[in-house]
Amino acid sequence: MDSVTAEGLKQLLNKERIKDNLVSYCRGVDRREWDLVREAYHPDAYDDHGGYKGNVDGFMEWLERRHQTIEQSMHFLGNCKIDFLSDTVAVAETYCVAYQRYGHEALETIKLWLGDEPLQEGKKVVVELLCRYVDRMECRQGVWKIASRIVAIEDVKADQQVDRLQSIWALAKRDRSDALWQMLAGSADAKR
Repeated sequence: MDSVTAEGLKQLLNKERIKDNLVSYCRGVDRREWDLVREAYHPDAYDDHGGYKGNVDGFMEWLERRHQTIEQSMHFLGNCKIDFLSDTVAVAETYCVAYQRYGHEALETIKLWLGDEPLQEGKKVVVELLCRYVDRMECRQGVWKIASRIVAIEDVKADQQVDRLQSIWALAKRDRSDALWQMLAGSADAKR
């Protein structure tokens, strides 16, 4: 049995801080909480998202503009391997599946996924993006954030689907009316 050391516990805590950063990033994108997304990065960070390559300010503008016509977004993080290069630098490789839904108001973006195939009346485009976040994480002033990110795309699937959502469900929202914020605020509706 390995003995527990102070250094081992410190590394375990740092891994959890890095993972928390990655999850906060996803929450920020999915709920359109742009401050959470920005907080995941150091101010001088670089992001290569495929459709955007550059600094954080430009990335934020690109991301906000792109998500204006995405009806729903959900990121699911999987395997996360963190390799420490030093006490303050790590490389995190995190598997991600992102699901996004687009309606007729996103016709320009839909062309990216469907080509010349028209979006049929009453249908939505559902995109499943399989990727890995390859991040250089740096700890500055005691806080782990992304210093550089490359999104490595594994596969993209896009299909037209009938909207199957029912009004009796707690439907996900991309703003502060989402169930998450009700629960965090201790709303009576969320306690039922």
